[in-house]
Parts: sequence; C-alpha cells; structure tokens
Amino acid sequence: MAYYQIFTSIISILFFGTVFLLIRRDSILMGAALRWFSLAIVVLVLGLYPQLSNIAAGWLGISYPPILPVTLTCVLLLIKALLADIERAKAQVKVDRIAQKLAMIEMRVRELTEHQSKE
Repeated sequence: MAYYQIFTSIISILFFGTVFLLIRRDSILMGAALRWFSLAIVVLVLGLYPQLSNIAAGWLGISYPPILPVTLTCVLLLIKALLADIERAKAQVKVDRIAQKLAMIEMRVRELTEHQSKE
C-alpha cells in the first residue's frame, strides 16, 4: 500500500466517522443527513481506493486523473452553496411572514386597549 493511499484512507475514515457521529447525535438536519452520508460514503470509497478516480477519469476521457476529484469537489461546493442560499431564502420568507403576523397582532392589541380605555 502506497503512502498516499494510507493518508487518504485515514482522512476518509475520519471524515466518514465524523459525519456518522454527527448524524447519530442529530447535529445534522435530516434533510441534509442523506446528502452528507452519501458524500461520506463516496469519500470513504475513493479514500480507500484512490485508483478508482483514475479509472473514472479514463472513462470520461480526462487526461490528468487527479483533476477529476478536484472538479467534482468544486461542483459539489457550488451545489452546497446554492442549497444554502435556497434554505436562507426560505428562512427569510418565514421570518418576514412572522414579522408581519406579529405586527398585525400588535395592531389588534393596540386597538383593543384603545377600545377598552374609551369605555
């Protein structure tokens, strides 16, 4: 076993273990847990068998195999950033709606107190 394979194996096992523990402790939301677990499995397989990226690069016609994991990582980071923006937008809509409902409730309470003070 080559030194780089030992290094990638250790890193991938640590990453997989960390993701697994975070999922078990409910530190990762259920919606994201499947994505993280799938990514952890892919990292584990590629970490234990890095030559698989060379085989995949050959199938895809990539002449410099180490660039395949780098490219895939960049794509995954872009997707993660897009998903984070979508979640942030949904959360902002919820916050705006809650603020509007709170303003309506405050207005109603003010109307009721004014109505009671007139009586």
